[in-house]
Order: sequence, then C-alpha cells, then structure tokens
Amino acid sequence: MERVLKTKIYLAVASVLVIPLQVSAKHEQLPVIVVEGRAMRAGTFATAPDSSGLKDTASLLKRVPGANVNRNGPLTGIATYRGMYGNRINISVDGTNMKEVGPNSMDPPLSHIPAPLTGSLTVHRGIAPVSSGIESFGGSIHVKSKKGGFAEGDGIETSGNASMGYSSVEDGYYGSLLGSVANQNHKLYLSGSKEQGRDYRIKNNQKEVPTQYDREAFTAGYGYQGEDHEFAINYSNNNTGHTGTPALPMDIDYVRGGLYDANYSWDIGDGYQLKTNIFYQKMRHQMSNGLFRDGGTAARDLVTNYTRVEAGGIDLALILPLFDGDLTVGVNGDQSNHDALISRTFTRPAPAVPSMLSGNTVQVNAFNDVERDRYSFFTEWQGNISEYLSLELGARYTHTWMNAGDVSGGNPNVNFPLVRRVGKDRVTFNAENRKRNFNEVDLTAIFRYALSDQLDVEVGFGRKNRTPTYQELYLFTQLSAVGGLADGNTYLGDIELEHETAYQFDLAFDWHNENAYVAPRFFYHYVDDYIQGLRTTRAQAAGNNVLEFSNIKAQLFGVDLEAGYTINDNWRVDTSLNYVRGMRINSATNDDDLYRIAPLNGRTQLTYKQSGWMGAIEGVFYADQGDVIGYRDGVGNEQKTKGYMLLNLRGQYEPYKGVTIGTGIENVLDSKHYDHLGGYQLHNRANGRVASQGRNIYATLGYNW
Repeated sequence: MERVLKTKIYLAVASVLVIPLQVSAKHEQLPVIVVEGRAMRAGTFATAPDSSGLKDTASLLKRVPGANVNRNGPLTGIATYRGMYGNRINISVDGTNMKEVGPNSMDPPLSHIPAPLTGSLTVHRGIAPVSSGIESFGGSIHVKSKKGGFAEGDGIETSGNASMGYSSVEDGYYGSLLGSVANQNHKLYLSGSKEQGRDYRIKNNQKEVPTQYDREAFTAGYGYQGEDHEFAINYSNNNTGHTGTPALPMDIDYVRGGLYDANYSWDIGDGYQLKTNIFYQKMRHQMSNGLFRDGGTAARDLVTNYTRVEAGGIDLALILPLFDGDLTVGVNGDQSNHDALISRTFTRPAPAVPSMLSGNTVQVNAFNDVERDRYSFFTEWQGNISEYLSLELGARYTHTWMNAGDVSGGNPNVNFPLVRRVGKDRVTFNAENRKRNFNEVDLTAIFRYALSDQLDVEVGFGRKNRTPTYQELYLFTQLSAVGGLADGNTYLGDIELEHETAYQFDLAFDWHNENAYVAPRFFYHYVDDYIQGLRTTRAQAAGNNVLEFSNIKAQLFGVDLEAGYTINDNWRVDTSLNYVRGMRINSATNDDDLYRIAPLNGRTQLTYKQSGWMGAIEGVFYADQGDVIGYRDGVGNEQKTKGYMLLNLRGQYEPYKGVTIGTGIENVLDSKHYDHLGGYQLHNRANGRVASQGRNIYATLGYNW
C-alpha cells in the first residue's frame, strides 16, 4: 500500500509542474499538490491554483499532461484533452454537470468558478471510468470550489483565506475572500471574488482588443456531518460584466445566474456507501458587437443575442464490497432547456441595406424551446485480481432525448438576400420532425500490473459515445453559435446526425525510484461518426465559409509523458511532453487533418526550495503546427502556426505561517507569439490568430487562517 501511494504522489508531482510547497493537513496553501487518499484512481491527480493569480480555472490544464485550452477570451477557456474539446469532455463543477448559457461557449464550465475560489482541479488521465459521468467521451475533469472544513476539535473554529494579486500585462487585479465557521458537526461558509482588467499587451505596448474582463462571483453554503452521514447545500452565483471574446463575433454584455446543489452521503457500514447529488441551474446571458466593436455604426449593423438556460439533474450511486474490490452501481439524469433570440438593427446606409430596412430591427429566434434530456445508469467494479494485478471494469447505458420548437425570423418573400435566406431556412426547418432519440453503451476495461517495485504498466480499452449538441442538430440557418469553434466560418446544423462512437486504447508505463520518475502514456482513438464541419451544398447557404455539421470517420493518437529528478534536498527538475495527431479517415479530398489540434509541446521546470521560500525557472515550448484542416476548394483552410519558446520566472516567500507572497515574470523575453488553439481575431481568418500575452509581471498576497 505504501508503494502504491508513493506512486500516486509521483504522478501528481510530475503532472502539476508548479512550484512545490509544503501542505498543511488542515488548510491549503497556494500553490498546493493534493493527493486524494487511498481511494484515488491510479493515473488521476488533482491540483489547486498556483501563485500567479490565474483568472481562469481552465488555465490550470496547461500544467496537466495531455491537456490544453482553446482560448477565445480572457474568461473563455475551453478544456481540451488529447485533441478532444468542449462538449466531448465531461466536466463537473462541485459534482454537477453545468450547462453553458451561451451557444458559443462564452461561459464554458470551467469559467463558473474563478481560480482564486478553486479548491482543486482533478483530471482522469487516460480512459475515464464510466462512473466519472455521462458522456466521458473525451475524458473527465472535476472542479471543486473552496468551502471550508469542519472543526477537528471540540468547540467552534473559524477558518478561511484571503488573496489578492496584480498583473501588469493587462493592469488587472483580483481579490477573493473565504470565511467559514464550524464545529465538528456543522459548518457555514461564505466566499466572494472580484476580477477586473483592461486589454492585455502583446509586445511594445501593442494591445490585443477586445480582451478586457470584469467578473464577480459569490458562494454560500451549509454542511452537516454526523457519525455516518454527511449533507451539504450550496449556492453559487456568477456575474460576468463587459468582457471581450476577440475570437468570436460578439463580446459578453453579461452572464448572470446561479447554481443550487445539494449532496448527501451515508456510510452504511461494512464497506457499503450511498451517495446522492441534485442540482438546479438558471442563467441569463447577453452578447453584443456594439460593446467594444463598431456594431451600430455605418460600418456594421448592431447585433445582440439574448440567451437562457434552465437545467437540473440528479445522481445516485451505491458502493458495495464485492470479491476483493468495490462494485458501484448508479443512475444519473439531467435535463436542460435552451433559448436564443438574435436582434439585428440595420444601421448601414444604402446601398448596403434597402431603405425599407434601414433603422429597423429584425429578430431571429435561433433556438426556441430546445430540450435535451439524458437518462443513464452504470455499473463499475474495481479491485485486485492478484497481489500485482488490478482490474477496473465498467459499463454505462445512456438514453438521450432531444427536441426543438418552431423558430421565427426572416421573410422568404423579401428582396434582400439575408432576410430572404433566413426566411426560407425557417420554413424548411419548421416543417421537419425535430425529435431525436439516441441510445448509447459505454464500456471500459483497464488492467494495471506491477512488474516490479519500480515499474507499473497499465493497459486500457474503452468504447465511449457522445450525442450531438443542440447546436449541431438544430442550427437552422448559417450562424456562428457553434460551441466556441472560433474558426471564422458559419455553420448549419443537421437534424439527422448520428452520435459519435470512439474505440479507445491506452498504454501507460510508470517507472520510479526514490529520486526519479518517467511516466509515458500512449493512446489511440478510432472515432466512428465523428462530427465536423464540411462544405455544404444546401441551397440556402451563401458564401464560401459556410460549413454543415457532418459525420465522418476519424482517428486520434499520440503520447503524453512526464518525468522528473530530485537532485538533492533543495533542487529538483520536472518536465512534460505532449503530442497528439488528429486525422480524418478516407477523406475524399485528401484533407485529412482535424481542427484545432495542438502541436508538439512541453514544459521543463527547475525548482529550488529552502525553508520559507522557493524559486523556479520554467521553459515552455510549442512546435510549428502544419497539420491543419482544409476544405474542398481550399477556401477557408485553417492557418498554420509557427513554434515558439517562453521563459517564466516564479518565486514565493512565506514570512509567517499562513502568509504567502508570490511574484514572477511570465514571458520574460516579451516574445510575440500565437497559440495554435486560439481562434481568429474578430472571428475573421483574414485578421490572423489572436495574439497571446506579452511580458507579464505579477505579484500576489495570500493569507490562510
């Protein structure tokens, strides 16, 4: 058992690649490495925010082997893992599967908890277990917010943490405060944060516009624990103000709303446990091209989009001992409703707009009463087959039902192309049967064998499924509300799409001794009915950059590696390397690359630590990316990107117990570079990709009590 736990600690340390720090058993420090006890699945680790004052929890993924971020704005980081992104990844926030209120993923799940209030970010490396959630097609990520803890002794105890920070690259600041009061059985907590910044600088005081941000968050909750029972009820509220999304056609006017959740666990005894969770979510969102752009002028019509989501769900799992392991059986279900109303005011003069439309506002009900219901049950067993061999077996069945109401907008009889096209698309869409039913079966089998005290091997097989999103099915006219693809194209949905099915293989090695570790993981995924945009011949589509969501065959393969060496009591070095290749199979046009695949990349960090303080030098590299998606006529191909290298310096000092001071310089050489996973400036390929941040000098102050 001691050897297994040590192995997991090695995995966690190697994966995080942040400045190490001693961890208090009672309160977390920043940064911190969290190892989640003996029940933690091998190949799984968790990490909390580091001392750089990250705004977006998704930014932590860049420290995780195999993971990355599709960045569409300062608060709009979309998770990606081994080439899969967005809705292909199962993401839970405090145990709930939060739904995006924005149809273009302006509020991805990881944006709902600001980094200062994030307690941990847990990633299942390799093939995710079926128990990790519905549709873990591209992996599973779990975020937990800080909620305080119960008292360890008699009487009432208070605890909490406060942090603040400043970053020079966007003149940004953040502040957060968490306080809790508790005894051994009850606890109450409150937390809040505020973040604000201007457009960030690229190089030599050039700015990337629009990248300003403004967000407030608030959480509150109550918890109870008895001898065998634990119960909690929580509320979280997100209020994002005017925030730029430079890779999308519009920016965030506001994202408002909250999440109510409650969970209960019962330790029945003799290894039996019962766990439940329920949630309810209600949010509103408005976006506009008139906040930081020229929408509403003679150069561009004013466009706004008002969207809503209302959702809820329940999870129930029973864990019981079976043979030399644990059997988990459970049910999951959630339901969501989505609406989107686009308003366009014609402000351009003739001849761009007919006089009869000039000054008028037309509306398009892009998504009306869209409903997506998922019902799922699973069973999973994990345990020991022998002293050196363990096994995990899982199966899940999911039924998804989807429907959409009639849409409105446009006029097929008006002699103006835009209004006429929308009107004809509306008539066609409303005449179709929009009800869809999907039945999916997920299977996993993972074998782990200890070849020696220093070498472990893991072999995994999986079959995973993903139902099309409501955008992929019900986008009735060409729009860019496509889950944050940010590729400069507009899309059409296809009601007849099939669900995606992936056949997955994973091979991992973990070699370690007292001073070093090397842990490579190789993977291959064959995906039947992979959903991707293709050129369309639908009569109403206009322009060369219109794609239609379609089913194809695809494969993704690669390796992610982590390694490290402890030089002595003060010095250590850690490194990671990631490579993924995404390809279309049997392409009719010889364009066999998939969209938005990160190039070969890696990190190396040298860390020095001595009582109370530490420092680190971090090098980051990304290679050229020339394997980019192309289309039938060569128009609108994804742009290639050049490689780059970054140098980061970080330091932290603890003058008193509980007080931490962090500082550092990111992108020391002020390199101008472009992240291949970033979208195109103002959603237009002609403008090139959104540039990444230039040199950033930051400072943070934290206090835990």
